[in-house]
Parts: sequence; structure tokens; C-alpha cells
Amino acid sequence: MVIADVKMLSGFIPLKPTVKKLERLEHVSRTEVSNNNVLIYLDQVTNQTLSFSFIIQQDISVRNLQPAIVKVYDYYETDEVAFAEYSSPCSTDKQNV
Repeated sequence: MVIADVKMLSGFIPLKPTVKKLERLEHVSRTEVSNNNVLIYLDQVTNQTLSFSFIIQQDISVRNLQPAIVKVYDYYETDEVAFAEYSSPCSTDKQNV
């Protein structure tokens, strides 16, 4: 099992219904949502590129907004990890993590 841990941009919160829709996708087994991050649990990862999107909304105005981190790691072998970052405005272009 692999987890994609998406940290929220400062001042932003995820819209839970849009995150929950990810569970309909083939590779996603479940999701968890908090104000600070979204966890996406994947059954497995192959050499195919996977892309996920959900909506976040600004809750508090933040000046000098910095990028947020996405951490992808193996649930059982936490040393196997990859990082990426995203910033606002987010785009719908597919990016590899």
C-alpha cells in the first residue's frame, strides 16, 4: 500500500466531497481529510503515471504564500519516499509525483 500525503497550502482547506470522489477511482482504496492535509491510500503503484485532483478553497488570506509538499511513501517501507510540491494557483495540468 502506498500513501500520498498532500499538505494543504497555508490558508486553504480541502473540499471533502471532492476528495471522497477519489475513492471511486480504480487505484484508490480510501482517503482521509483534515484541515492540514489529505491522505490518499493507493492499493499499489506501477510504472504508470497516476494523477489525482480535488478542490481546495481559501479559508484565510495568506501573504507570500509558499508551495506545499506532497509526500508519497510506502506504508510498510517508509524509507521508500518521494516528494513534490505545488503552489497556488494550482493547475489542472498533470504532473508526476
